[in-house]
Amino acid sequence: MACKAYFDGSCFLNYCGIGYVIRDPDGYPLCEASGFVGRGDALKAEYLALCALVEHLRDLEIDNAVIHGDSRTVIGQVTGFMNTRNTNRFREIIMRMRGFFSEHPGWKLKWIPRQENGRADALATQGLSEMKYQERVAVRQM
Repeated sequence: MACKAYFDGSCFLNYCGIGYVIRDPDGYPLCEASGFVGRGDALKAEYLALCALVEHLRDLEIDNAVIHGDSRTVIGQVTGFMNTRNTNRFREIIMRMRGFFSEHPGWKLKWIPRQENGRADALATQGLSEMKYQERVAVRQM
């Protein structure tokens, strides 16, 4: 049986947060992660969340996983279902993700509705709050 993984990105005022969950075949969480990843837009946050998740799957040496996300654009471009222009600003990330999936044929990328991605969404929102902490730390260091 395959693990299930979920990713999401969140953006507020051009600040990006990411979140992801990796569950074992019985549905128990193996890992939950959130983080602030800088400035950008919602699409950048989604791509960065997927990158962080697949790198973690690779590090855990998980060979079989169904990876769920609620961004049709990210899922479509990484799977090749949607065309990706050579001038796409995320082309490098898209090609890198395609490489990860080629190297791991047991990984499948699947779109799900937003309401089925609640935990990853909550973690991505939590990642945005980490930005506020980093700003407070930066102010204190001055």
